[in-house]
Amino acid sequence: MHSRVSRRNSRVSWPRIVLACALFLLVATVGIAYTRSQLKASAASVKWTKVWSADFSGPAGAGVDKAQWLYETGHGKFGNGSIETMTSSPQNVHLSGNDELDITAVHQSGLWTSGRLRSVAAFTPPAGGEMQVVASIQQPDPGNGLGYWPAFWLLGEGIWPEHGEIDILEDVNTLSDHSGAFHCGNLYQKNSDGTLGPCHEYTGLSSRLQPCSQCQDGFHTYSVIVDLSNPDDGQIRWYLDGNEFFSVQETEVGAATWDEAIDHGFWIILDLAMGGSYPDQTCHCSAPDRATSSGGTMRVRNVAVYRA
Repeated sequence: MHSRVSRRNSRVSWPRIVLACALFLLVATVGIAYTRSQLKASAASVKWTKVWSADFSGPAGAGVDKAQWLYETGHGKFGNGSIETMTSSPQNVHLSGNDELDITAVHQSGLWTSGRLRSVAAFTPPAGGEMQVVASIQQPDPGNGLGYWPAFWLLGEGIWPEHGEIDILEDVNTLSDHSGAFHCGNLYQKNSDGTLGPCHEYTGLSSRLQPCSQCQDGFHTYSVIVDLSNPDDGQIRWYLDGNEFFSVQETEVGAATWDEAIDHGFWIILDLAMGGSYPDQTCHCSAPDRATSSGGTMRVRNVAVYRA
């Protein structure tokens, strides 16, 4: 009698269990969809206030506005293994005359020269708010681009990498790609994979190279948002033409590392390097080589910083 009742009860309970599971999955799915729609609505409703901007109006061949930009010049001083000498020469950095900045890599007499600019002002993400940094850029398009390394990025005031670096745009070897990355922490913590620190240096926490269709053919919008609106878990999000492609959470690196890397000012940097660690690692070669074309240009229309 007891065994018959048990079997009967088990036959009755299985449909109930199946029904309960189905209801649970339905509620969970609806809940996730609703949460995502809430997040999208919240992001769309953010009211941004422009706090700084730079355009590049002026006569063709002129230099940049020194009230906004510093030329960072020299050879072998930037820690990325690149081979060019950065100069303030108009052949490397000049206004186009069409409201654009041109940064051009030139090969002459066996040497490469190029340009690197750093904003005079530094910009701090607001506590409890958000900061967005955005630029419209056309990547270089030389005939042979092996070794080209265009970049738009933020460098934290202080010591690298403890005080942070946020790479908004990097491409190498004119692959028509793009990538974003976050550098942080220290170089004393060795990870099991051979990398260093919570940001896995020296590559950082990276999106790795992703396709960027027609990024050499025209201007595209590259941006990053540092979001501190959640006091328990900050976030950095990267966008190409308004579409998010990568993010890093505070919890991935730890609160202490995050605070040291984020809670201070960042300079904006625009540069076009030649050769170095990223191009070499990508091509598994030593770049540039003899076939690399001279005269490739990174063009920038505007740069802006917003807070919410």
